[in-house]
Amino acid sequence: MVKVAMIGFGGIAQAHRYAYWLFNKVGLPVQLIAACDTDPEKFKTVTKINIPLRGKIENERPFTAYSDWREMLTKEQPDLVDICLPTPFHKPVVMQALEMGFHVMCEKPMAETYADCLEMVAAAQKAGRELMIAQCVQFQPEYEYLQKAVEEQLYGKVIASEFYRYSPLPSWGNAKWREESGRTGSCLAELNIHDIDTVQAIFGLPEQLSCDLQSKVYPYDFAESQFMYPTHTVTIKSAWYDADYVFNAGYRVEFEKGVLEHREGKVFFTDHDGQTSGIPVEDADGIMGEIRYFVNVLEDHTENRRNPPKQTAQTIYSLEKCYESADAGGAVLRYEVGG
Repeated sequence: MVKVAMIGFGGIAQAHRYAYWLFNKVGLPVQLIAACDTDPEKFKTVTKINIPLRGKIENERPFTAYSDWREMLTKEQPDLVDICLPTPFHKPVVMQALEMGFHVMCEKPMAETYADCLEMVAAAQKAGRELMIAQCVQFQPEYEYLQKAVEEQLYGKVIASEFYRYSPLPSWGNAKWREESGRTGSCLAELNIHDIDTVQAIFGLPEQLSCDLQSKVYPYDFAESQFMYPTHTVTIKSAWYDADYVFNAGYRVEFEKGVLEHREGKVFFTDHDGQTSGIPVEDADGIMGEIRYFVNVLEDHTENRRNPPKQTAQTIYSLEKCYESADAGGAVLRYEVGG
């Protein structure tokens, strides 16, 4: 049984909490035993985010609430520490949890800088503990199928592709956060990053990239990136919308034999004769997928080879290059990972 202690109990933590409850209900060997938040009200209400829960938590096994995460880890001695804090707190809390001897799952983005990410990777190696960043889109069945289609060339080679992710402005952030979050809370760091990470997991690292950032209502609320590979270019779009807008994400990938699309929660393939067929995929979300995968890693005493922290650090490097390109008016930059 993998015992979990969660640090941070806001919006995204509720999605993690739901996954632990569901997996515990169906017999996966994982149990949320404790959670920590400096705001005691977080344990009385559910903070809503742009990801709706898949159901209502009922008959949940009790867990202990704390206001000090160090006290919680010392007393509870969990197998896994699940960090659901704002980005600026990721590096220091991850580093300390690893030094205390715990395996760690941390929400995205991994850290504010690529240099910070490399320190986190080194800390995990030194501690001999597993570190996994919760880049959940890689674990969504719709994107897992796309990766399979690309790797096995189910529809031939890829010619072009577009990924998109549009969301209403974060309702869990107040007006001050919207005005002052800047790059930390930009749609590039919060939305575009999901698809950047997934694109690199599927296609590898690009040779060049470019990025256009705009501030239409709030700082950096629109982003469009171009990841350039020897055989094709991937377009990644995202935006925060200051309107009553329903969260919408998907992809459109053109293969030699037709087009594979993920839209409205479903996957379709349309051949060159115009015949469209639905592709059956598992009814599960990425948060459930990533937790299930990491629990299996810990239970089986294997390495996290699917999205190891060094690979996730490269996502932050890409983020930095996107900002560099945007600051240079959308200049095309060579992709050369340092460090």
